[in-house]
Amino acid sequence: MVHQLSVTTASIAPPATFVELRESCRLGVRRLKGGRLEVAKFVLGHPYDVAFASAREVAERSGVSTTTVMRLVNDLGFESYAAFQQLFRAELLRGRQ
Repeated sequence: MVHQLSVTTASIAPPATFVELRESCRLGVRRLKGGRLEVAKFVLGHPYDVAFASAREVAERSGVSTTTVMRLVNDLGFESYAAFQQLFRAELLRGRQ
């Protein structure tokens, strides 16, 4: 069974900004359950931490497995954790300007 946020991951482009990521999670919150919901809450609440934390660190701080973090990342349309993390780094840089 594949969990989806809005449509199949093969047909969605990943969010291009942190604001788009927040909106994707808000729209998909009813479909997010258990660990994925915990990861979403953590990353939205701690964007600057995620900018430099590994997937393993995010998992530990969210109380889930690294696999659960990666499933959320993939559900959002990202091909890798690094691509997901880049959104948070861009947000950090935007905040410094």
